[in-house]
Amino acid sequence: MSLEQNALEFIERMQTLYFERRDHENVLAMMTEDTSWIGTGENEMCRGLQEARQAFAREKQEYPGSFVISGSNYTAVPLNESDCLIYGELRARAGSRNMADLHHRVSALCRNTPKGMKLIHLHLSDPNLDQEPNRFFVSKNNLTDRRNMKQRMEQTALELKARNEELEELTENTPGGVHRCRNDAHLTLLSMSESFLSILGYTRQEVKENFYDRFLDLIYPVDREEVIKSLKRQLSMGNTVEMEYRVICKNGKVRWVLDRGKLVKSYDGTQTFYCMMIDITQRRQEQEALRLSLERHQVIMNQATDIIFEWDIRKDTLDFSSNWQKKFGYQPIKSRISRKIPSSANIHDADVQAFVKIMQDTAAGVPYSEAEFRIKNISGIYRWCRIRATTQYDEEGKPLKAVGVIADIDQEKKNTMKLLERSLKDSLTGLLNKKAAEEWILRCIREHRVGTAHAFMILDLDNFKHINDQYGHYYGDRVLCEVSDQLRKLFRSSDVLGRIGGDEFLVFMEDIDSRQTAADKAEAILFHISQIHRLERVPAPVTCSIGIALYPEDALSYDGLYQCADHALYEAKNQGKGKYSFWADGKEENP
Repeated sequence: MSLEQNALEFIERMQTLYFERRDHENVLAMMTEDTSWIGTGENEMCRGLQEARQAFAREKQEYPGSFVISGSNYTAVPLNESDCLIYGELRARAGSRNMADLHHRVSALCRNTPKGMKLIHLHLSDPNLDQEPNRFFVSKNNLTDRRNMKQRMEQTALELKARNEELEELTENTPGGVHRCRNDAHLTLLSMSESFLSILGYTRQEVKENFYDRFLDLIYPVDREEVIKSLKRQLSMGNTVEMEYRVICKNGKVRWVLDRGKLVKSYDGTQTFYCMMIDITQRRQEQEALRLSLERHQVIMNQATDIIFEWDIRKDTLDFSSNWQKKFGYQPIKSRISRKIPSSANIHDADVQAFVKIMQDTAAGVPYSEAEFRIKNISGIYRWCRIRATTQYDEEGKPLKAVGVIADIDQEKKNTMKLLERSLKDSLTGLLNKKAAEEWILRCIREHRVGTAHAFMILDLDNFKHINDQYGHYYGDRVLCEVSDQLRKLFRSSDVLGRIGGDEFLVFMEDIDSRQTAADKAEAILFHISQIHRLERVPAPVTCSIGIALYPEDALSYDGLYQCADHALYEAKNQGKGKYSFWADGKEENP
Protein backbone atom coordinates (compact mmCIF):
# COMPACT_ATOMS: atom_id res chain seq x y z
CA MET A 1 0.00 0.00 0.00
CA SER A 2 1.35 3.43 -0.91
CA LEU A 3 1.96 6.15 1.63
CA GLU A 4 -0.91 8.22 0.19
CA GLN A 5 -3.40 5.37 0.47
CA ASN A 6 -2.27 4.55 3.96
CA ALA A 7 -2.67 8.22 5.00
CA LEU A 8 -6.16 8.50 3.50
CA GLU A 9 -7.33 5.37 5.26
CA PHE A 10 -5.79 6.66 8.47
CA ILE A 11 -7.67 10.03 8.36
CA GLU A 12 -10.95 8.35 7.47
CA ARG A 13 -10.57 5.88 10.33
CA MET A 14 -9.82 8.72 12.70
CA GLN A 15 -12.91 10.74 11.65
CA THR A 16 -15.08 7.64 12.14
CA LEU A 17 -13.68 7.05 15.66
CA TYR A 18 -13.93 10.71 16.61
CA PHE A 19 -17.33 11.76 15.19
CA GLU A 20 -19.40 8.62 14.81
CA ARG A 21 -18.10 6.25 17.54
CA ARG A 22 -16.90 9.00 19.87
CA ASP A 23 -14.04 6.66 20.85
CA HIS A 24 -11.59 9.22 22.15
CA GLU A 25 -9.16 6.70 23.67
CA ASN A 26 -8.45 5.07 20.31
CA VAL A 27 -8.11 8.50 18.74
CA LEU A 28 -5.47 9.38 21.32
CA ALA A 29 -3.65 6.11 20.51
CA MET A 30 -3.31 7.34 16.91
CA MET A 31 -1.36 10.43 18.02
CA THR A 32 2.29 10.98 18.91
CA GLU A 33 3.32 12.23 22.35
CA ASP A 34 3.79 15.81 21.07
CA THR A 35 0.77 15.95 18.74
CA SER A 36 -0.65 19.44 18.17
CA TRP A 37 -4.36 19.94 17.56
CA ILE A 38 -6.15 23.11 16.50
CA GLY A 39 -9.92 23.01 16.39
CA THR A 40 -12.61 25.59 15.66
CA GLY A 41 -13.49 26.52 19.23
CA GLU A 42 -11.76 28.75 21.77
CA ASN A 43 -10.60 25.78 23.89
CA GLU A 44 -9.60 23.55 20.99
CA MET A 45 -5.89 24.26 20.91
CA CYS A 46 -3.89 21.35 22.35
CA ARG A 47 -0.24 20.38 22.45
CA GLY A 48 0.57 16.86 23.50
CA LEU A 49 -1.55 13.91 24.55
CA GLN A 50 -2.28 15.20 28.05
CA GLU A 51 -3.86 18.43 26.82
CA ALA A 52 -5.73 16.58 24.07
CA ARG A 53 -7.14 14.14 26.62
CA GLN A 54 -8.37 17.04 28.78
CA ALA A 55 -9.93 18.80 25.78
CA PHE A 56 -11.72 15.59 24.72
CA ALA A 57 -13.11 15.17 28.22
CA ARG A 58 -14.52 18.74 28.23
CA GLU A 59 -15.90 18.32 24.73
CA LYS A 60 -17.68 15.06 25.59
CA GLN A 61 -19.13 16.62 28.73
CA GLU A 62 -20.59 19.40 26.59
CA TYR A 63 -22.06 17.02 24.02
CA PRO A 64 -22.00 13.28 24.82
CA GLY A 65 -23.83 12.35 21.64
CA SER A 66 -22.44 11.30 18.24
CA PHE A 67 -22.44 12.55 14.64
CA VAL A 68 -23.20 10.98 11.32
CA ILE A 69 -20.67 11.79 8.62
CA SER A 70 -22.56 12.91 5.56
CA GLY A 71 -19.58 13.41 3.34
CA SER A 72 -15.81 13.84 3.22
CA ASN A 73 -13.17 14.50 0.64
CA TYR A 74 -9.38 14.35 1.20
CA THR A 75 -6.20 14.65 -0.79
CA ALA A 76 -2.87 13.16 0.36
CA VAL A 77 0.48 14.69 -0.60
CA PRO A 78 3.71 12.80 0.39
CA LEU A 79 6.40 15.04 1.92
CA ASN A 80 9.11 12.38 2.26
CA GLU A 81 9.33 8.61 2.73
CA SER A 82 7.34 8.66 5.97
CA ASP A 83 5.48 11.99 6.24
CA CYS A 84 2.30 12.85 4.38
CA LEU A 85 0.15 16.01 4.24
CA ILE A 86 -3.64 15.51 4.09
CA TYR A 87 -6.14 18.28 3.32
CA GLY A 88 -9.83 18.35 2.53
CA GLU A 89 -13.21 18.76 4.18
CA LEU A 90 -15.92 16.80 5.95
CA ARG A 91 -19.59 17.26 6.80
CA ALA A 92 -21.39 15.69 9.70
CA ARG A 93 -24.89 15.77 11.20
CA ALA A 94 -25.40 15.94 14.94
CA GLY A 95 -27.64 13.43 16.68
CA SER A 96 -29.33 16.21 18.67
CA ARG A 97 -31.72 18.83 17.37
CA ASN A 98 -30.04 21.46 19.51
CA MET A 99 -26.65 20.84 17.90
CA ALA A 100 -25.83 22.38 14.50
CA ASP A 101 -24.38 20.35 11.68
CA LEU A 102 -20.63 20.48 11.12
CA HIS A 103 -18.72 21.63 8.06
CA HIS A 104 -14.97 21.48 8.67
CA ARG A 105 -11.93 22.15 6.58
CA VAL A 106 -9.24 19.67 7.51
CA SER A 107 -5.47 19.74 7.21
CA ALA A 108 -3.33 17.10 8.88
CA LEU A 109 0.29 15.94 9.01
CA CYS A 110 0.78 12.16 9.45
CA ARG A 111 3.86 10.00 9.81
CA ASN A 112 4.35 6.34 9.05
CA THR A 113 6.16 4.82 12.08
CA PRO A 114 7.11 1.23 13.08
CA LYS A 115 3.97 1.30 15.22
CA GLY A 116 1.80 2.39 12.32
CA MET A 117 0.56 5.72 11.03
CA LYS A 118 0.54 8.48 13.67
CA LEU A 119 -0.96 11.98 13.75
CA ILE A 120 1.57 14.78 14.08
CA HIS A 121 -0.66 17.81 13.60
CA LEU A 122 -4.36 18.43 12.91
CA HIS A 123 -6.10 21.69 12.02
CA LEU A 124 -9.87 22.07 11.75
CA SER A 125 -11.65 25.26 10.60
CA ASP A 126 -15.13 26.28 9.54
CA PRO A 127 -15.38 27.91 6.07
CA ASN A 128 -17.20 31.23 5.80
CA LEU A 129 -16.93 31.80 9.52
CA ASP A 130 -15.64 35.37 9.16
CA GLN A 131 -16.64 36.11 5.57
CA GLU A 132 -19.59 35.79 3.32
CA PRO A 133 -19.80 33.04 0.66
CA ASN A 134 -17.79 33.60 -2.54
CA ARG A 135 -15.88 36.49 -0.98
CA PHE A 136 -12.21 36.85 -0.26
CA PHE A 137 -12.40 39.60 2.32
CA VAL A 138 -14.20 40.18 5.58
CA SER A 139 -16.69 42.98 5.88
CA LYS A 140 -16.95 45.27 8.89
CA ASN A 141 -19.97 43.37 10.02
CA ASN A 142 -17.79 40.30 10.61
CA LEU A 143 -14.88 42.08 12.33
CA THR A 144 -16.20 41.21 15.76
CA ASP A 145 -15.63 37.53 15.12
CA ARG A 146 -12.17 38.28 13.82
CA ARG A 147 -11.28 40.33 16.90
CA ASN A 148 -12.47 37.46 19.08
CA MET A 149 -10.23 35.06 17.19
CA LYS A 150 -7.25 37.42 17.62
CA GLN A 151 -7.90 37.65 21.33
CA ARG A 152 -7.95 33.90 21.55
CA MET A 153 -4.66 33.67 19.72
CA GLU A 154 -3.09 36.35 21.92
CA GLN A 155 -4.27 34.53 25.01
CA THR A 156 -2.78 31.30 23.70
CA ALA A 157 0.52 33.07 23.06
CA LEU A 158 0.55 34.44 26.62
CA GLU A 159 -0.09 30.98 28.01
CA LEU A 160 2.71 29.51 25.96
CA LYS A 161 5.08 32.28 27.11
CA ALA A 162 4.15 31.68 30.75
CA ARG A 163 4.81 27.98 30.32
CA ASN A 164 8.21 28.68 28.76
CA GLU A 165 9.10 30.98 31.65
CA GLU A 166 8.07 28.34 34.18
CA LEU A 167 10.18 25.79 32.34
CA GLU A 168 13.18 28.15 32.32
CA GLU A 169 12.78 28.82 36.06
CA LEU A 170 12.57 25.11 36.78
CA THR A 171 15.64 24.45 34.65
CA GLU A 172 17.77 27.06 36.44
CA ASN A 173 16.83 25.77 39.89
CA THR A 174 17.45 22.08 39.35
CA PRO A 175 20.40 20.55 41.32
CA GLY A 176 22.51 20.13 38.21
CA GLY A 177 23.15 21.46 34.75
CA VAL A 178 20.53 21.07 32.01
CA HIS A 179 21.65 20.95 28.41
CA ARG A 180 20.27 19.98 25.02
CA CYS A 181 22.38 18.62 22.19
CA ARG A 182 21.98 16.91 18.84
CA ASN A 183 22.59 13.22 18.37
CA ASP A 184 25.42 13.79 15.94
CA ALA A 185 29.14 13.06 15.77
CA HIS A 186 30.03 16.06 17.97
CA LEU A 187 26.99 16.10 20.28
CA THR A 188 26.43 19.70 19.19
CA LEU A 189 25.03 21.82 21.99
CA LEU A 190 21.71 23.57 21.28
CA SER A 191 21.04 25.07 24.70
CA MET A 192 22.72 25.25 28.12
CA SER A 193 21.45 26.30 31.54
CA GLU A 194 23.47 28.64 33.75
CA SER A 195 24.05 25.79 36.23
CA PHE A 196 25.47 23.68 33.40
CA LEU A 197 27.89 26.46 32.50
CA SER A 198 28.84 27.02 36.14
CA ILE A 199 30.04 23.40 36.42
CA LEU A 200 32.38 23.95 33.48
CA GLY A 201 33.28 27.56 34.34
CA TYR A 202 32.62 28.84 30.80
CA THR A 203 30.17 31.36 29.40
CA ARG A 204 27.85 30.55 26.48
CA GLN A 205 30.00 32.67 24.20
CA GLU A 206 33.20 30.89 25.28
CA VAL A 207 31.69 27.47 24.59
CA LYS A 208 30.71 28.67 21.13
CA GLU A 209 34.03 30.35 20.31
CA ASN A 210 36.42 27.83 21.87
CA PHE A 211 34.61 24.57 21.17
CA TYR A 212 32.19 25.46 18.36
CA ASP A 213 29.36 24.16 20.60
CA ARG A 214 30.83 20.65 20.37
CA PHE A 215 30.03 19.01 23.70
CA LEU A 216 32.23 16.01 22.88
CA ASP A 217 35.27 18.35 22.95
CA LEU A 218 34.44 19.29 26.55
CA ILE A 219 34.65 15.65 27.64
CA TYR A 220 37.98 14.40 29.02
CA PRO A 221 39.85 12.87 26.02
CA VAL A 222 40.39 9.48 27.72
CA ASP A 223 36.62 9.11 28.27
CA ARG A 224 35.34 10.20 24.84
CA GLU A 225 35.49 6.83 23.11
CA GLU A 226 33.76 5.10 26.02
CA VAL A 227 31.02 7.79 26.05
CA ILE A 228 30.27 7.16 22.36
CA LYS A 229 30.22 3.38 22.88
CA SER A 230 27.96 3.72 25.91
CA LEU A 231 25.54 5.95 23.99
CA LYS A 232 25.23 3.42 21.18
CA ARG A 233 24.83 0.53 23.60
CA GLN A 234 22.11 2.21 25.66
CA LEU A 235 20.22 3.60 22.67
CA SER A 236 20.03 0.09 21.22
CA MET A 237 17.84 -0.80 24.22
CA GLY A 238 15.76 2.38 24.55
CA ASN A 239 15.78 6.16 24.40
CA THR A 240 17.22 6.93 27.85
CA VAL A 241 20.91 7.14 28.70
CA GLU A 242 22.95 7.44 31.90
CA MET A 243 26.73 7.75 32.08
CA GLU A 244 29.53 8.82 34.38
CA TYR A 245 32.51 10.53 32.78
CA ARG A 246 34.93 13.43 33.23
CA VAL A 247 34.77 16.95 31.78
CA ILE A 248 37.52 19.57 31.41
CA CYS A 249 36.75 22.85 33.18
CA LYS A 250 37.98 26.30 32.26
CA ASN A 251 40.45 26.32 35.17
CA GLY A 252 42.05 23.14 33.80
CA LYS A 253 40.65 20.87 36.49
CA VAL A 254 38.92 17.64 35.62
CA ARG A 255 35.52 16.98 37.21
CA TRP A 256 33.40 13.83 37.33
CA VAL A 257 29.77 14.20 36.23
CA LEU A 258 26.69 11.99 36.11
CA ASP A 259 24.76 12.65 32.89
CA ARG A 260 21.19 11.42 32.47
CA GLY A 261 19.26 12.12 29.32
CA LYS A 262 16.50 11.16 26.93
CA LEU A 263 16.62 11.08 23.15
CA VAL A 264 13.63 12.82 21.53
CA LYS A 265 12.80 12.61 17.82
CA SER A 266 11.00 15.61 16.30
CA TYR A 267 8.49 15.47 13.45
CA ASP A 268 11.18 16.36 10.91
CA GLY A 269 13.32 13.38 11.97
CA THR A 270 16.00 15.25 13.93
CA GLN A 271 17.18 13.60 17.16
CA THR A 272 17.90 15.66 20.25
CA PHE A 273 19.20 14.72 23.71
CA TYR A 274 17.56 16.43 26.69
CA CYS A 275 20.01 15.92 29.57
CA MET A 276 20.72 16.79 33.17
CA MET A 277 24.33 16.76 34.33
CA ILE A 278 25.26 16.52 38.04
CA ASP A 279 28.71 17.14 39.50
CA ILE A 280 29.77 13.94 41.32
CA THR A 281 33.47 14.75 41.76
CA GLN A 282 33.36 14.58 45.55
CA ARG A 283 31.47 11.29 45.50
CA ARG A 284 34.00 9.76 43.10
CA GLN A 285 36.89 11.00 45.24
CA GLU A 286 35.30 9.43 48.31
CA GLN A 287 34.75 6.19 46.40
CA GLU A 288 38.38 6.16 45.28
CA ALA A 289 39.59 6.84 48.81
CA LEU A 290 37.40 4.01 50.07
CA ARG A 291 38.68 1.68 47.34
CA LEU A 292 42.30 2.41 48.23
CA SER A 293 41.55 1.96 51.92
CA LEU A 294 39.88 -1.40 51.31
CA GLU A 295 42.74 -2.41 49.05
CA ARG A 296 45.28 -1.55 51.76
CA HIS A 297 43.29 -3.51 54.30
CA GLN A 298 43.13 -6.46 51.93
CA VAL A 299 46.90 -6.37 51.41
CA ILE A 300 47.42 -6.30 55.18
CA MET A 301 44.97 -9.16 55.70
CA ASN A 302 46.59 -11.28 52.99
CA GLN A 303 50.10 -10.71 54.39
CA ALA A 304 49.18 -11.11 58.05
CA THR A 305 49.79 -14.48 59.70
CA ASP A 306 46.89 -13.91 62.08
CA ILE A 307 43.34 -14.60 60.87
CA ILE A 308 41.05 -11.58 60.97
CA PHE A 309 37.34 -12.21 61.53
CA GLU A 310 34.06 -10.31 61.87
CA TRP A 311 31.00 -11.75 63.59
CA ASP A 312 27.66 -10.12 62.75
CA ILE A 313 25.79 -10.85 65.98
CA ARG A 314 22.31 -10.16 64.63
CA LYS A 315 22.72 -12.08 61.38
CA ASP A 316 24.79 -14.73 63.19
CA THR A 317 27.28 -14.82 60.32
CA LEU A 318 31.07 -14.98 60.44
CA ASP A 319 33.53 -13.64 57.85
CA PHE A 320 37.22 -14.55 57.81
CA SER A 321 40.29 -13.31 56.01
CA SER A 322 41.56 -15.58 53.24
CA ASN A 323 44.46 -16.94 55.30
CA TRP A 324 42.03 -19.22 57.21
CA GLN A 325 41.98 -21.47 54.14
CA LYS A 326 45.79 -21.36 53.93
CA LYS A 327 46.24 -22.30 57.58
CA PHE A 328 43.55 -24.94 58.11
CA GLY A 329 42.91 -26.16 54.55
CA TYR A 330 39.09 -25.97 54.54
CA GLN A 331 36.27 -23.44 54.47
CA PRO A 332 35.17 -22.21 57.91
CA ILE A 333 31.60 -22.14 59.23
CA LYS A 334 30.07 -18.83 58.17
CA SER A 335 26.35 -18.95 59.00
CA ARG A 336 24.29 -19.80 62.08
CA ILE A 337 27.55 -20.03 63.97
CA SER A 338 26.01 -19.84 67.45
CA ARG A 339 24.37 -23.21 66.68
CA LYS A 340 26.95 -24.87 64.46
CA ILE A 341 30.27 -24.06 66.17
CA PRO A 342 29.45 -25.58 69.60
CA SER A 343 28.78 -28.91 67.87
CA SER A 344 31.66 -28.65 65.37
CA ALA A 345 34.30 -31.39 65.40
CA ASN A 346 36.91 -28.82 64.37
CA ILE A 347 37.19 -27.46 67.91
CA HIS A 348 38.70 -29.72 70.57
CA ASP A 349 36.04 -31.11 72.90
CA ALA A 350 37.86 -29.82 75.95
CA ASP A 351 37.90 -26.27 74.53
CA VAL A 352 34.32 -25.89 73.27
CA GLN A 353 33.13 -24.25 76.48
CA ALA A 354 35.87 -21.62 76.27
CA PHE A 355 34.75 -20.73 72.74
CA VAL A 356 31.06 -20.68 73.71
CA LYS A 357 31.81 -18.40 76.65
CA ILE A 358 33.58 -15.82 74.51
CA MET A 359 30.58 -15.77 72.16
CA GLN A 360 28.16 -15.37 75.07
CA ASP A 361 30.25 -12.57 76.60
CA THR A 362 30.42 -10.71 73.28
CA ALA A 363 26.66 -11.06 72.65
CA ALA A 364 26.06 -9.76 76.19
CA GLY A 365 28.09 -6.63 75.43
CA VAL A 366 31.45 -7.40 77.07
CA PRO A 367 33.84 -4.96 75.35
CA TYR A 368 36.82 -7.32 75.05
CA SER A 369 37.22 -11.09 75.31
CA GLU A 370 40.12 -13.50 74.98
CA ALA A 371 40.42 -17.29 75.03
CA GLU A 372 42.74 -20.14 74.00
CA PHE A 373 41.49 -23.27 72.26
CA ARG A 374 42.53 -25.92 69.76
CA ILE A 375 41.33 -26.02 66.13
CA LYS A 376 41.76 -29.06 63.89
CA ASN A 377 43.34 -28.63 60.47
CA ILE A 378 42.54 -30.63 57.33
CA SER A 379 45.08 -33.29 58.37
CA GLY A 380 43.20 -33.88 61.62
CA ILE A 381 45.89 -32.25 63.78
CA TYR A 382 44.77 -29.79 66.47
CA ARG A 383 46.64 -26.51 66.71
CA TRP A 384 46.51 -24.15 69.68
CA CYS A 385 45.05 -20.72 68.84
CA ARG A 386 44.32 -17.55 70.77
CA ILE A 387 41.22 -15.53 69.92
CA ARG A 388 40.85 -11.86 70.80
CA ALA A 389 37.49 -10.20 70.11
CA THR A 390 36.44 -6.54 70.44
CA THR A 391 32.73 -5.68 70.46
CA GLN A 392 31.17 -2.97 68.28
CA TYR A 393 27.88 -1.31 69.23
CA ASP A 394 24.96 0.32 67.38
CA GLU A 395 23.55 3.80 68.03
CA GLU A 396 21.61 2.52 71.04
CA GLY A 397 24.69 0.94 72.58
CA LYS A 398 23.61 -2.63 71.82
CA PRO A 399 26.18 -5.21 70.62
CA LEU A 400 26.26 -5.22 66.83
CA LYS A 401 29.46 -6.94 65.70
CA ALA A 402 32.63 -8.48 67.06
CA VAL A 403 35.92 -7.88 65.26
CA GLY A 404 39.12 -9.63 66.18
CA VAL A 405 42.01 -11.92 65.35
CA ILE A 406 42.80 -15.59 65.71
CA ALA A 407 46.52 -16.09 66.32
CA ASP A 408 48.37 -19.39 65.93
CA ILE A 409 50.10 -20.03 69.30
CA ASP A 410 50.69 -23.75 68.76
CA GLN A 411 54.46 -23.58 68.98
CA GLU A 412 54.32 -21.10 71.82
CA LYS A 413 51.91 -23.37 73.69
CA LYS A 414 54.07 -26.43 73.11
CA ASN A 415 57.15 -24.59 74.31
CA THR A 416 55.29 -23.49 77.42
CA MET A 417 54.07 -27.02 78.06
CA LYS A 418 57.62 -28.34 77.66
CA LEU A 419 58.87 -25.81 80.18
CA LEU A 420 56.05 -26.71 82.53
CA GLU A 421 56.77 -30.39 82.07
CA ARG A 422 60.44 -29.81 82.86
CA SER A 423 59.52 -27.95 86.01
CA LEU A 424 57.35 -30.89 87.14
CA LYS A 425 59.66 -33.76 86.27
CA ASP A 426 62.94 -35.13 87.49
CA SER A 427 65.61 -34.30 84.92
CA LEU A 428 67.33 -37.73 85.15
CA THR A 429 64.46 -40.22 85.27
CA GLY A 430 61.60 -38.25 83.72
CA LEU A 431 59.36 -39.12 86.67
CA LEU A 432 57.54 -36.40 88.61
CA ASN A 433 59.67 -34.54 91.09
CA LYS A 434 58.73 -34.52 94.77
CA LYS A 435 56.68 -31.30 94.64
CA ALA A 436 54.76 -32.27 91.51
CA ALA A 437 54.07 -35.77 92.86
CA GLU A 438 52.73 -34.25 96.07
CA GLU A 439 50.36 -31.92 94.13
CA TRP A 440 49.03 -34.81 92.04
CA ILE A 441 48.40 -36.93 95.13
CA LEU A 442 46.67 -34.04 96.90
CA ARG A 443 44.38 -33.63 93.91
CA CYS A 444 43.54 -37.35 94.00
CA ILE A 445 42.74 -37.09 97.72
CA ARG A 446 40.48 -34.06 97.12
CA GLU A 447 38.60 -35.93 94.38
CA HIS A 448 38.33 -39.13 96.43
CA ARG A 449 35.05 -40.99 95.98
CA VAL A 450 33.47 -42.73 98.95
CA GLY A 451 33.97 -46.49 98.87
CA THR A 452 37.28 -46.42 97.02
CA ALA A 453 40.84 -46.95 98.33
CA HIS A 454 44.34 -45.86 97.31
CA ALA A 455 47.86 -47.16 98.05
CA PHE A 456 50.81 -44.92 98.94
CA MET A 457 54.27 -46.49 98.49
CA ILE A 458 57.80 -45.32 99.25
CA LEU A 459 60.50 -47.31 97.47
CA ASP A 460 64.20 -47.13 98.52
CA LEU A 461 67.09 -48.87 96.73
CA ASP A 462 69.22 -51.09 98.98
CA ASN A 463 72.95 -50.36 99.24
CA PHE A 464 72.79 -47.74 96.48
CA LYS A 465 75.75 -45.84 97.98
CA HIS A 466 77.89 -48.98 97.50
CA ILE A 467 77.01 -49.01 93.75
CA ASN A 468 78.06 -45.37 93.38
CA ASP A 469 81.25 -45.89 95.33
CA GLN A 470 82.30 -49.11 93.56
CA TYR A 471 81.14 -48.46 89.97
CA GLY A 472 80.82 -44.68 89.84
CA HIS A 473 77.95 -42.28 89.46
CA TYR A 474 77.53 -43.13 85.76
CA TYR A 475 76.40 -46.64 86.71
CA GLY A 476 74.43 -45.21 89.62
CA ASP A 477 72.47 -42.98 87.25
CA ARG A 478 71.91 -45.96 84.93
CA VAL A 479 70.40 -47.92 87.84
CA LEU A 480 68.04 -45.05 88.68
CA CYS A 481 66.89 -44.84 85.05
CA GLU A 482 66.34 -48.61 84.80
CA VAL A 483 64.28 -48.56 88.03
CA SER A 484 62.18 -45.70 86.57
CA ASP A 485 61.58 -47.66 83.35
CA GLN A 486 60.43 -50.73 85.30
CA LEU A 487 58.01 -48.64 87.35
CA ARG A 488 56.47 -47.14 84.19
CA LYS A 489 55.88 -50.66 82.82
CA LEU A 490 54.23 -51.88 86.03
CA PHE A 491 51.78 -49.04 86.70
CA ARG A 492 48.85 -47.37 84.94
CA SER A 493 48.99 -43.93 83.38
CA SER A 494 46.57 -42.73 86.07
CA ASP A 495 48.97 -43.76 88.87
CA VAL A 496 51.47 -41.23 90.24
CA LEU A 497 55.20 -42.05 89.90
CA GLY A 498 57.85 -39.77 91.34
CA ARG A 499 61.47 -39.56 92.39
CA ILE A 500 61.57 -37.89 95.81
CA GLY A 501 65.22 -38.27 96.71
CA GLY A 502 68.57 -39.64 95.50
CA ASP A 503 67.57 -43.31 95.44
CA GLU A 504 64.03 -42.91 96.81
CA PHE A 505 60.85 -43.21 94.71
CA LEU A 506 57.16 -42.65 95.42
CA VAL A 507 54.16 -44.51 93.97
CA PHE A 508 50.47 -43.66 94.43
CA MET A 509 47.95 -46.18 93.10
CA GLU A 510 44.41 -44.87 92.59
CA ASP A 511 41.26 -46.95 93.11
CA ILE A 512 42.69 -50.33 94.18
CA ASP A 513 40.33 -53.23 94.84
CA SER A 514 41.94 -54.43 98.08
CA ARG A 515 45.04 -54.57 100.23
CA GLN A 516 46.09 -57.62 98.23
CA THR A 517 46.25 -55.56 95.03
CA ALA A 518 48.91 -53.35 96.63
CA ALA A 519 50.78 -56.42 97.92
CA ASP A 520 50.81 -58.03 94.48
CA LYS A 521 52.13 -54.84 92.92
CA ALA A 522 54.87 -54.58 95.58
CA GLU A 523 55.93 -58.19 94.84
CA ALA A 524 56.15 -57.31 91.14
CA ILE A 525 58.31 -54.28 91.90
CA LEU A 526 60.74 -56.36 93.99
CA PHE A 527 61.02 -58.99 91.27
CA HIS A 528 61.53 -56.70 88.29
CA ILE A 529 64.11 -54.55 90.06
CA SER A 530 66.04 -57.67 91.11
CA GLN A 531 66.29 -58.58 87.42
CA ILE A 532 67.86 -55.30 86.34
CA HIS A 533 71.46 -56.59 86.50
CA ARG A 534 70.49 -59.44 84.18
CA LEU A 535 69.89 -56.86 81.39
CA GLU A 536 73.70 -56.40 81.27
CA ARG A 537 73.27 -52.67 81.75
CA VAL A 538 74.15 -52.82 85.48
CA PRO A 539 77.15 -54.91 86.66
CA ALA A 540 75.85 -55.69 90.19
CA PRO A 541 72.54 -56.99 91.62
CA VAL A 542 69.99 -54.34 92.66
CA THR A 543 67.28 -54.71 95.33
CA CYS A 544 64.87 -52.35 97.02
CA SER A 545 62.64 -52.04 100.08
CA ILE A 546 59.03 -50.78 100.00
CA GLY A 547 56.82 -49.18 102.66
CA ILE A 548 53.04 -49.12 102.01
CA ALA A 549 50.20 -47.06 103.56
CA LEU A 550 46.51 -47.20 102.56
CA TYR A 551 44.03 -44.36 102.12
CA PRO A 552 41.73 -43.83 103.92
CA GLU A 553 42.47 -46.83 106.16
CA ASP A 554 45.82 -45.60 107.51
CA ALA A 555 45.67 -41.83 107.05
CA LEU A 556 43.50 -39.09 105.47
CA SER A 557 46.22 -36.60 104.45
CA TYR A 558 49.31 -36.55 102.32
CA ASP A 559 51.60 -35.94 105.30
CA GLY A 560 49.90 -38.75 107.24
CA LEU A 561 50.25 -41.21 104.38
CA TYR A 562 53.92 -40.20 103.91
CA GLN A 563 54.73 -40.79 107.57
CA CYS A 564 52.94 -44.17 107.63
CA ALA A 565 54.67 -45.38 104.44
CA ASP A 566 58.05 -44.13 105.75
CA HIS A 567 57.62 -46.10 108.97
CA ALA A 568 56.65 -49.19 106.97
CA LEU A 569 59.77 -48.74 104.80
CA TYR A 570 61.92 -48.60 107.92
CA GLU A 571 60.38 -51.87 109.06
CA ALA A 572 61.08 -53.51 105.66
CA LYS A 573 64.73 -52.45 105.90
CA ASN A 574 64.97 -53.93 109.40
CA GLN A 575 63.63 -57.26 108.09
CA GLY A 576 66.63 -57.71 105.85
CA LYS A 577 65.98 -55.50 102.80
CA GLY A 578 64.54 -56.63 99.47
CA LYS A 579 61.10 -56.77 101.14
CA TYR A 580 57.91 -54.71 101.53
CA SER A 581 55.88 -53.82 104.61
CA PHE A 582 52.39 -52.34 105.32
CA TRP A 583 51.42 -49.86 107.99
CA ALA A 584 48.34 -51.01 109.89
CA ASP A 585 46.66 -50.23 113.23
CA GLY A 586 49.25 -47.67 114.11
CA LYS A 587 52.17 -50.10 113.79
CA GLU A 588 54.22 -51.80 111.09
CA GLU A 589 53.41 -55.38 110.20
CA ASN A 590 54.90 -57.93 107.88
CA PRO A 591 52.39 -59.75 105.65
